[in-house]
Formats: sequence, C-alpha cells, structure tokens
Amino acid sequence: MMYYVYVHYKPGGDPFYVGKGTSGRAYTSGKRSWGWTKVVEENGGLDVRIIKHFETEEEAFDFEKALIKELRQQGHNLINASAGGRGPNGYKQTAEVRQRKSLLMRGYKYKTIQCPHCEQSGGETSMKRWHFEKCRGLKLFKSRATVNGRRVFLGNYATKEEANAVAARFKAEAM
Repeated sequence: MMYYVYVHYKPGGDPFYVGKGTSGRAYTSGKRSWGWTKVVEENGGLDVRIIKHFETEEEAFDFEKALIKELRQQGHNLINASAGGRGPNGYKQTAEVRQRKSLLMRGYKYKTIQCPHCEQSGGETSMKRWHFEKCRGLKLFKSRATVNGRRVFLGNYATKEEANAVAARFKAEAM
C-alpha cells in the first residue's frame, strides 16, 4: 500500500497536524509551513504516527478529511490550514489577510537600475540576470583609413559622422 495518513503529535501526546503521504513524507521537515515549524520548535520535537495505509490516493484524502474533522470536533487545535484532501479545500483567507496583502503590494515598484556600459535601464533583477552578462557597451563605430596601401585603425567613436571625420582628418594629415 503506497499511501498513508499520519498525525504529528506534540511530545505530550496532543495532535497538532494531520497529513497524507507516501514513502517518508511523515518523517520529513521539508516544505512545512511556518506554523508547523513553530510548534515543533516550541515543543522541542514531535512524535509521528502512521494511522492507516491505503491503496489509492483518493481513499487517503477522504480519510484525512474525516480525521481532521473528527479531531477538531474533539477540541484539538490543529494547524492544518485546510479541511484536508487535494489542494487547499476549506481554506479561505480572512478579510484582514487579504487587506494586509493588498496594502503590501499597492504602489510597489521594482528598483530600476542603469547599465554603466550602454546606459540601458530596467528592473534590477532582470538587468542583473540577463543584460549585464551580455552587454557589449555602447554601439561604437570604428574609424579606419588606408594609408600607402595599409589599413590603419584609428579608434572607436560614438557616431558614424565622428568616425568619418577622424578618418578624413587623418588622411588629410597623412598626405
């Protein structure tokens, strides 16, 4: 049997979390809520009990829902945010939580930065992640001139007109 329902107990024997799992999920602390972590830290650990094994995931979800409901009716304060089962069934954010999240995001603007090489600006995260490693600086125009059959490089310039003017000056001085 692949699926099971487990209960996490405080060291004193009071249940605080009901879950559905496979393999070693009941014994891991990864991907747990801050509330679960807080209870474990405050109580100095936890006890784990596998309650029942099931052939199908749906049977396990149904049993998990029933067990959560039964333990809550008995007066146990579970930290499960939902009523159990697949997804956040039965969990609704309170109006206060929605209001607090709304206020946090209202008027939020990403920090804008400018590339020191090409002067392009954008959001800090995307510029650092995508632009900086590929930036080749400002588009520069090469100035070259041919003197006595030899091609001479005269430098890079910001505009094509400036590059042509330097090349023309160099040719005039060379002759």
